[in-house]
Amino acid sequence: MAIFLAIVVFSVIIIVHELGHFLAARAVGIEVEEFSLGFGPRLLSLGGKTKFSLRLVPLGGFVRMLGEEDGSGGDNPASYPNKTPWQRIAVTAAGPLMNFLLAMLIFIVLYSAVGLAPDTAAVVGQVVPGSPAEAAGLQAGDEVLSIDSQPIAKWSEIQDYVRSQGEKAMLFTFRRGDRIESLEITPRQGPQYPEVGIAPRAKRLSVWASIAEGVKETGRMTLAVFNSLVGIVTRKIPVEDITGPIGIVYYVGQAARAGWLNVLSLAALISVNLGLFNLLPIPALDGSKMALALVELIRRKRLDPNKEGIIHLVGFALLLVLMLVIMYRDFLRFIL
Repeated sequence: MAIFLAIVVFSVIIIVHELGHFLAARAVGIEVEEFSLGFGPRLLSLGGKTKFSLRLVPLGGFVRMLGEEDGSGGDNPASYPNKTPWQRIAVTAAGPLMNFLLAMLIFIVLYSAVGLAPDTAAVVGQVVPGSPAEAAGLQAGDEVLSIDSQPIAKWSEIQDYVRSQGEKAMLFTFRRGDRIESLEITPRQGPQYPEVGIAPRAKRLSVWASIAEGVKETGRMTLAVFNSLVGIVTRKIPVEDITGPIGIVYYVGQAARAGWLNVLSLAALISVNLGLFNLLPIPALDGSKMALALVELIRRKRLDPNKEGIIHLVGFALLLVLMLVIMYRDFLRFIL
């Protein structure tokens, strides 16, 4: 079930990403030859001029535009190479942009329709089943007063303190009814940060307030993911913490056990991760295509399509090797 749910979540995120490229390409007049979900052998193909395909390995997708890979297309105005650098940048950036918009939409729906806008009070609204907080005995309605003798006044202070301490045991002091009690809780590593498995009380927001809060939460999440990437590059965060498809299946399964609302929140996080990662100037990613287009603007001369193709081919090969290494580590970490 977890594998199926993870494939569904990841497929939706990929479809939204590639839909951004597709719609932007059509908007500037680029001919799209194929819109594919997955890689490897083709299982299903529909459509005429543009083929909509389903491929064997559902771990990604692509939009193949006329002349994008080999620089072909001649004088055809509908080919990718014959568009201006700014048009190509717009088409490339549209994919990651759609990922950020998807995360924003998820938060807007959660805040307005479901009512997951966090209350600022340091009161436990939900304890995740199977979490360290549940094992320790923390309950919904408990008001956190301090952690390790550090006074707590707002929910954000709980998050900041737990994330700063890693997986070290900490003493929660809280008010339950008319009693003051204390419990020791040892956090576990979550998808991005250490967590004890509690959520704040929720309240529903108006549509406009939900939009504003959705924008803010997407921005906060994007900044957090960016800081994590910087931490990995600067070696402040262990490389071993990078998670691949197997890890995603594991965390989606955990989120599903805690409820579908947690799955949606995790989907927003994965979508932001994918959008931001694709903006990195790494060969074969969207960021490198945008960087090369900017170089073309500066040089006022198009790069050799063959050389550009080799750059992306080498980058794709390196990313494939990296993915295999991450999957191997995930296998050791989550399965063995």
